[in-house]
Amino acid sequence: MTGQDWRNVTVGGERTRVRVLADLDRDAPYLWPSVGEYPVYDDYLYHVMLEDEPRNKLFRDAIAQEAPGATVVELGCGPDLLWTLCAAEAGAARVFAADVNEDSAARAADLASTTAHDIRVFGGEATTLSLPEPADLCIAELVGNIGGAEGIDAVLADARRRHLKPGAATVPAAVGTRAAAVCLDDLLGGRYGVRPEYVDYVERLLDAAGGFFDLRFCVGNVDRSALRTTDALVEDLCLDEGVADFPSVRLDALGPGRVDGLLLWLNLRCAPGQPVLDSLDTVTNWLPVYVPFAEPFDLADGDVIELECRAETVADDIHPDYAFTGALVRADGGRTPLAAESRYAGGPFRASRLHRALFESEPTAARRGGRGR
Repeated sequence: MTGQDWRNVTVGGERTRVRVLADLDRDAPYLWPSVGEYPVYDDYLYHVMLEDEPRNKLFRDAIAQEAPGATVVELGCGPDLLWTLCAAEAGAARVFAADVNEDSAARAADLASTTAHDIRVFGGEATTLSLPEPADLCIAELVGNIGGAEGIDAVLADARRRHLKPGAATVPAAVGTRAAAVCLDDLLGGRYGVRPEYVDYVERLLDAAGGFFDLRFCVGNVDRSALRTTDALVEDLCLDEGVADFPSVRLDALGPGRVDGLLLWLNLRCAPGQPVLDSLDTVTNWLPVYVPFAEPFDLADGDVIELECRAETVADDIHPDYAFTGALVRADGGRTPLAAESRYAGGPFRASRLHRALFESEPTAARRGGRGR
């Protein structure tokens, strides 16, 4: 097939190949590895976030509302101290900024030293560091493509215990994830692969996760026309209240059509009373995530998908795995069990139809030499 090729992916001394599509139209739906959960940030990814104006405006407005006179902590500050500087310039009394990435923390400390603001930068895990005093406001832009995937719920629960004053505000205030059924095969026209420039991120993500597994993939350039069912909220994190809910949902068929998985996308509110950012309706760096069912199936008028979502931290007590269980309920009452999962790390490799289409084979011992094809 024109424009199709394979590239090596080597992780932990093992190697397989991932399919690439070099001729993919820039406006066509595409697959992108969900990288935000892992310590693989580079200047390109930071630049993408800095240029995300829909995201940035919500954070700026919320910080301007909450920061004046406050002691502020930012968890996950990055090298540019974007929200730390925003809080300081909004009138925060002092700001503590932390980042797990040592290089980012060092660059942030250098930047802080050039300002006249009271900013102190700390390197290390948010759940292990100690701060000089409790804060009135916590800024944590640890928001995933699936809302809680970057561990914001666990990180803020720890922050409330150790870093924040009673009643402290959080930015964002609430994070939710919505879901609907889709047919990825139709969206991609049956052509599975990643753009060549994404191969390095696939490799770095798998390395950070500790080995080959069925990693999360986002789908870019999609909108509501892709949905084959109604949508519903499957993850509801009220971060300012410390309450997490995973409601049981029903997704009603919008008409006859093929379905092979779920599309999950972010709903974000940075402060009470603010508008909600819906990542399916907004051009933003948060892309919808595709979660495959075991097998595709056909929907008919009157069919319903019943689902329950469960999020469980397994690998590191911070980043959750997501599991969806339920049933396809036919209009005549017949029921077929359904299940889907999206892991942070571990588990099987090439277990799903998506991952078998993307990766050529099970990994084998890598030979010495370059990455090659």
